[in-house]
Amino acid sequence: MDNENLTQYCKLKNSVALTCSKAPFARNEEQAASSDTLTVSDQRDVGATAATVTSCSRRDSGGESDSECDEQNEVSRTKQCVLDDDPASCPKEVTDDQRCSLVRRGPVQVKQHFPKNAEGRRFTCNNYQMQMRNGEKVNRSWLVYSVRKDAVFCFCCRLFADKEKRSHLSGDGFNSWKNLAAHLKQHEKSAEHMDNMDTWLTLSQRLKTCTAIDQVNQNLISLEVNRWKEVLRRLLAIVNHLAEHNLAFRGHSDRLYEPGNGNFLGQVQLMAQFDPIMQEHLRRVQAKEISDTYLSKPIQNELISLVAQCTINAIVERVKTAKYYAVIMDCTPDLSHNEQLSVVLRIVNCEPSKGVSIHEHFVGFLLAPDTTGKGLCDLYLGHLDTLSLDLTNCRGQAYDNGSNMQGKKQGVQRRVLELNNKALFVPCGSHTLNLVVGDAAKSSVRSISFFGLLQRLYTLFSSSVNRWAILRKHVKDLSVKALSTTRWECRVEAVKAVRYQLPEILNALSELTDYAMEKRDAEVVSTARGICQEMQRLPFLVSTIVWYNVLFQINKVSKILQSPNVSVETVRKEITAVTEFLQDFREHGFNAAVTDAREIAAGTEVEMSWPEVRRRQTQQTAEELFKTEFFLHLIDTALVTVRERFSHLETFYELYGFLYSSEIMKSTVQNGRLAESCYRLQQTTDDVDAEDLNMEITRAVRAFPTTISSPFEMLNHIYKENVLDVYPNLSIALRLLLTLPVTVASGERSFSALKLIKTYLRTTMSQERLSALALLSIEQKVRKTLDMESVIARFAEAKARKVRF
Repeated sequence: MDNENLTQYCKLKNSVALTCSKAPFARNEEQAASSDTLTVSDQRDVGATAATVTSCSRRDSGGESDSECDEQNEVSRTKQCVLDDDPASCPKEVTDDQRCSLVRRGPVQVKQHFPKNAEGRRFTCNNYQMQMRNGEKVNRSWLVYSVRKDAVFCFCCRLFADKEKRSHLSGDGFNSWKNLAAHLKQHEKSAEHMDNMDTWLTLSQRLKTCTAIDQVNQNLISLEVNRWKEVLRRLLAIVNHLAEHNLAFRGHSDRLYEPGNGNFLGQVQLMAQFDPIMQEHLRRVQAKEISDTYLSKPIQNELISLVAQCTINAIVERVKTAKYYAVIMDCTPDLSHNEQLSVVLRIVNCEPSKGVSIHEHFVGFLLAPDTTGKGLCDLYLGHLDTLSLDLTNCRGQAYDNGSNMQGKKQGVQRRVLELNNKALFVPCGSHTLNLVVGDAAKSSVRSISFFGLLQRLYTLFSSSVNRWAILRKHVKDLSVKALSTTRWECRVEAVKAVRYQLPEILNALSELTDYAMEKRDAEVVSTARGICQEMQRLPFLVSTIVWYNVLFQINKVSKILQSPNVSVETVRKEITAVTEFLQDFREHGFNAAVTDAREIAAGTEVEMSWPEVRRRQTQQTAEELFKTEFFLHLIDTALVTVRERFSHLETFYELYGFLYSSEIMKSTVQNGRLAESCYRLQQTTDDVDAEDLNMEITRAVRAFPTTISSPFEMLNHIYKENVLDVYPNLSIALRLLLTLPVTVASGERSFSALKLIKTYLRTTMSQERLSALALLSIEQKVRKTLDMESVIARFAEAKARKVRF
C-alpha cells in the first residue's frame, strides 16, 4: 500500500466512530432515513469498536506463537470466511459482511451436464428462464443451482429471508424436479420473494455507487482488501519460487528474524528490505497489530494446496477440452519406504487457427500401500473420480513391463480394459528396448564377462578417493560408469568411456598397480593387473567396438521415444530402422569392428592378437570361433528379441496403419483397402463414421500439401487452416492415434522431482503436500498461465472482513 492510500486509510479509520451506522444496508428508504442519525450511546459503542481494532491477544508464527492450536485456528477461520459460489456453502446465519460480499459477486448460474435423480429426472438450464405467454423468455437471475447438493436455491431469499418465513428455495434447497416448474412460478410471485428482490437490488446498487449507509466502513474494508491483496501476491510468488526450485520451506525455527527459520520466512524478510508493502506487513506483525499474519506453517500448506489445486483444475479443464486422453503410470519407493504411484495424462490439444500440440501432464503422486494389479487399478480409478474425469474417454495406457501393470489376466491394463475396451495398452518402448539390451548382454559367456569386467573396473577406482584421483589424472573427458538394470543409458555410457579412452585407462591401471605396490595392498595389485591384462587382449577390444555400435543405435532410438511428441507410427519406423541396422551389421559389422580394434591397439603400444585355439575337434580359427560364440549370438539374440517384444505394434498397425503417413494413405486408397480400414477403426473405437472417414481421406490425399506427411502434420494442417468442418472424422482418427503413449518417460521424470523434494531431511512430509509440491515443480508452464487474481481477491476480502472497524 502506497503512502497516499495509507494516509487515506488512517483518516477513514479515525472517523469511523462518528459516521458509521449500525446496519450495512436498509430495506427501504424510510429505514435508511431513520438510520442516518446515531444516538450518543451508538456513537460510544462504535468508538469502542474502532478502539479495539489492534487489540488481539492471539499470536502466530510470525510473532511469538503460543501453540500449534493457534495456527490451526488461523486456517479454520480463513476457510470459514471464504465462501465459494455454491449456494449450499452459504451458512444459514449470514453475517452482514458475508452478505455484502456475496451481493458484490452476484449469483452464479451453473451450466453443465446435470445428474439424474432416482426417478430419472434432472435440472436443466431451461429453468433459468421464465416462459412468457407471448413466447418470450425472461431470465431468472435469482435462481442458482448447487452442484454440491444437486438442488436449486433462490439467491435473494437465501440472503435476506426471515428465519420464520424460510422456504425450500431459501433453506435447504429444492430438488423435486417433477414439481420444479410449478414451485418456481409460485415462489417468484410470492410477496416475500418480491421484498427480498427489492432489498437485494437496492443493496447491490448502493454498493456499486458507493452510497451504502455504512460507506465509511465499506471504504475501510476496500482499503484493507487492497492491502491484503498485495501481501498475498507476494506470498504466493514466494511459494511458487520455492516450489519450482524444489527448496524446503521451513527450518528449525518458525519465528521471524531468527537464525534457521527456513527459506519461506527468509524470503519474506529479504523482500521486506526492499518492498514497502511487505515491510509494513512485518511491522504490523512485530507490533502485534494483526492477529493473522499468513506466515505460519499451516498457512504455507494452505497456499501450496491453493496453487496446486488451481493448477490441477487447469489441467483437468485441458483434458476435458481435448476429450480423449491416455494414462501413464509408474511406481517407485521413496525415502520413507512408501510406494509412490505417479499418474500422468497424455492429451492432444487442438486450437483452431493456432494448431496442435501434444502434452503429458503430471496429475499427482498417489500413496500405493497395495501394489497388486487390483490395488493399483482401484487407486487409479479413485483418482479419476477425484479429478471428475470419465474413464470412457480414456484411449490408451502405458506402463512399464512389471507383471502387476501389464499382466494379461490380473494386471492393471487388463482390469482397465474390462471397464473400457477402447483404452488400448501400449508397453513402454524404452523399457522394452532396455530388456532387448539385457537379453543380448546375457546371450553368451563372453558378453556376460565383458560387462562384468566393466563393473569391476568402476568398482576398483570408485572404492577410494586416491584411486579415483589417479583415474581422473589420466582420463580427462569421459569417466568410467557403473552398470544398472534400470538406467536405460548406463551400458552405452560405460562402454563409451572404454571405447574412446582405452590407452588412458590402461595407463591409469598401470599407475594404480604401482601405487598399490607401495601400499602393499595385494588385493588391489591383483585386481588391477588382472583387469589390465584382460583389456589388452584383442577379443576384449573387438567386444567393445561391437557393443558400442549396437548400444549407440538402440540408445538413439530410446532417446527419440522419450519425447512427448512421439506417437506410435514413429515407434514402428524407428524399430524397423534398428532391425535393418542389426541385419546389415550382422553381415558386415564384424570385419569393420576388427579393423577399428587394430587401429586402437596400435595406439596402446601393446601387441594384440587372437588367442590360440586349443580345441582338437574344431577346424575354426580363433577369430572365426570368437565371431560364432560372441558376435553372432549377440546380433541374433537382439534381432529375435526386438521382433518378439515389439510384436504388439502389429495390433496398432492393423488398426491405425493407414494413417501413419500421407504416402501410406495414398497407397491404401489406390489398393482399394481404405473402406476396410475405416470400417475396422469404426468397429474398434466407435468414434468415427467409416463412410465419412473414407470420403474425407480420399479428398485429403489430393488436397493436402506434399510437404505434409506425418499424422501430427496432417492434424496440425486441419486446425491451422480451419478446415475442421471438411475433415471432422479424419481429425478424430488422428487425435486417437496421437493420444496413444509410447513410453512412460514422463512418469520417470516425475521420480526425479520426487527425489529432489522428498530428501533425507524431509521424509516426514505429508502425502498431500508432497503431491502438491511435485505438481508445482513439474507443471510450471501450466501454473504460470493461471490467473490467481480471483483467488487472491477472495482471500483478501475474507481476511479484511475479520478486522473490526
